[in-house]
Amino acid sequence: MSSPTKPLALVFYGLLLMLTLGGIASTAYHYPLFPFQMDNLDWTAAWLQATIIDYYGSTLCLAGIVLASEPSWLPGILWVIGFCLLGSPVCCIWMLLRLKRTGGS
Repeated sequence: MSSPTKPLALVFYGLLLMLTLGGIASTAYHYPLFPFQMDNLDWTAAWLQATIIDYYGSTLCLAGIVLASEPSWLPGILWVIGFCLLGSPVCCIWMLLRLKRTGGS
């Protein structure tokens, strides 16, 4: 990662941390995870939203690794779009191709 990009990445991931931590903590405070309340629509909707926040938080972290390690921006951006729209199968494909390309290092 080049020097001008590093401060921007620090700000981005700091904000991402605050948003994801705040969203999940707020859900846990207002709708405790245990005991499960699968018959409570508000509880299930809140935890579905928290799960979505969690997924995209971790996906954006992986996106940073992809963007920093791909040879050019276009493939990296296309991978990130795939991660966000199609989910974990695309993340797994990227990992398998990365392992094949780098020999596991």
